[in-house]
Formats: sequence, structure tokens, C-alpha cells
Amino acid sequence: MAVTSLTTLLLTGCWDNHELESLAFVTVLGIDEGKHDNLKITYQYFTPTTEAPKVHGAPLITTFEAPSFGVAENIANVTTDRMITSQQLKVTMIGEKFGKKNDVARVLEGMVRSRTYRRDIMLITSIESANTTIRANRSKLGSTSLDFIENMRNQHSFTGLMPVETLNDFLVANESGDRLAYTALVAINKPAPLSKMAGEDVNREAGQFSRQGGDDKVEFAGAEIYRADRAAGRLTGQEARILLMLKHEVKTFLVGLRDPIHKERRNTLLIHQFLSPRVSAHLDKGRLHFIINVPLDATLDSSTAELNYVQDVTLRHKLEKQFNHSFEQETIDLIKRCQTEFKGDPFGLAYAIKWRFLTENDWKKFNYTKHFNEARFTVYYDVQISNFGKQRAPYGSD
Repeated sequence: MAVTSLTTLLLTGCWDNHELESLAFVTVLGIDEGKHDNLKITYQYFTPTTEAPKVHGAPLITTFEAPSFGVAENIANVTTDRMITSQQLKVTMIGEKFGKKNDVARVLEGMVRSRTYRRDIMLITSIESANTTIRANRSKLGSTSLDFIENMRNQHSFTGLMPVETLNDFLVANESGDRLAYTALVAINKPAPLSKMAGEDVNREAGQFSRQGGDDKVEFAGAEIYRADRAAGRLTGQEARILLMLKHEVKTFLVGLRDPIHKERRNTLLIHQFLSPRVSAHLDKGRLHFIINVPLDATLDSSTAELNYVQDVTLRHKLEKQFNHSFEQETIDLIKRCQTEFKGDPFGLAYAIKWRFLTENDWKKFNYTKHFNEARFTVYYDVQISNFGKQRAPYGSD
């Protein structure tokens, strides 16, 4: 992606009166808390003629303190003979500690005011300091830190384990007053001894997955919820997946389920979300009531149950019912957590009731957030297993 952008720059000849060879491009920016009300800024950058992260084996990283993003660029330029610019910035990483103590939206608005920063910059919250995570992000497969993050970004719609929220998404949600803003979550994995590794599942935050080895010790899973411009709490990978399903931002993912007949055996479903959830809302004696229907298509990807789910419709319906019940309960649990812990709506469901109000003033008087936190929810999942992959008769059958 960076090479494509640079090709465009080459065709234009120069960049604000600077030759391309004299520039260095920031691709990842980290924000942590500095001293004396300053920002602690971390830049990862490269030069177009060498693309240093790939040629020299490690990205160029510098960390310093500055009162603003504009001043930060000036300070960064004392470390190199190239003119450092943020016009190719792809990712901004916010340290969670900084996010909990500071008005993040106000800080990010400083980016919007500058013509240097685009609004499609991806936002990520790091459980460790942004500086620590950026320096730890080293892929053994040869990907640069930016490549790794960009690849994880592209995979999100096929796993649903992390959201992709841009600077524009974050600020729009924050300004609306009807939806809580959030970002993707990243953390450094703490390796566990093999003897202590538990059965794996996706109901974990970044940094909590039991594993040894792998490509990179940095993990992207889950989300950080923001309320009143500050980091308010984390979602696990599974909770992030449910959030994205209700917004129709997941294409497909795999889910493992215990078999409804043989409890000790496992089935794996490949879930496809082709259609948007159907959401309706009304006032029932002054209390807001949401009804959510989530239609899904599924493929039986694998099974150790030795049951004929292909031909036996009754068995198939039991498996579908098990999935539906599991996700309905998990969705209700997440909604209740948003109502009590985060005290707001990260799903963006206001549209289901807002259309009933004739004026913006009427809508503001309604106080949607208050009604959401006290609302009743009825959730239905409707998964249809319509494909069974490559088939063979169940083991032991004639």
C-alpha cells in the first residue's frame, strides 16, 4: 500500500516543494502520556528510496514529547536529515493508560485541524503503552509493523474478532451523543507454559490467548469502549464479534460448538452473514423495547459427532437451535454490560426509534442514552445450515 502511494507521489514530481528522496513518511503514530501536559509521541517511519523497514530489517522508530502533533513533526526532524511528514500515516495507536486519563476526542481533533492527517487513519488502543507495543511489533514472516497491522485490518471481516474504526468513525460517534465510540484492541502476549494452556476460545482479550511461538507476540483481538471521551473498558474477541454482527460488519467466521447429542464431541460451523440484522423499536409504557433478528447462513465445516446431519433434519435443527440459543444469551449479556458498565450504546441502534421523532429538538429531549440504558431487548438468531462441505457417511454407518 505504501509503495502504491509513493508511486502516485512520483508521478506528481514533488511534495510541497520537497523532492521525494528528501522525505521520510510516518506510517504508525503512538500516543502516550508525557510530562508537564505534553504528549509522548512515537513515530515509525521509512524513506521512499530505501523502504528501511524491509531493507535494514527493522523499522525506524523515535519517541519524544511534544505539546501538539504539529510541534511533534518539527521535533522529529532533528533526528534525521529527511523531512518527516505524516501524510502517509495509516495507524494511530493510543496507550490505554493515556486514554483513561485524558480527553482522547479533544486530542484527536488536533489531527483533523491539520491538512497533514487524513480521516481514514485506523485507531487502535494498546493495553501496554503505545510506545512499547509499536517497538514490540516484529513479524518473523518479514512483514513490517505497518504491513502486519494492515493485514490484520483486512482480516477483520473474516474473523470478526476486532473492529476497524477510523479517526472519522471515532469523532462522528463521539459527536453524535447517541453512540459510544470504540477502537480495536492490541496487546503483547504473555506466553503460558504448555502445561497450563487452557482449551482455546475467542472469549478473550488481546494478550490473553494461550499459545507459544507464532509469527508475532503482538495480538489484535477485542475492542476498547470510550465513554465521555475516555477509555471506559474492554470487549473480548467474542464480544467484539457480536458488536460487529449487530452492525453487519462481519462477512464470515468459524465457531466451535459442543455437539447437542454427544456433549464431549465438537462441531465447527462456518458462519456467513449475508443479510443485515432486522431491528425494530417501540415504546412500551414509556420503556424502550428493541427487537433484534439476526439471520445467518452456515456450513458444517467439521464434526466429530459421527451423526448424519446431512440427511437427518431433526438433528440439524438441534444443532441450529444450540447455536441460536448460545449467541442469543451472549448478545443479551453484552447488551446488559453496555447498559450497566459502559452506560451507552456502542451498536448504533438509535436509528430504529429516532425516525418516530419529527424534529431534532424532540429527539434531544427524549434522551436516547437514558432510555437505552433502561431498555428491554428481545434477540433472535436464525442460523440456517445450508451447506455441508465434502461429505462422507458418518463413521460406522452402512
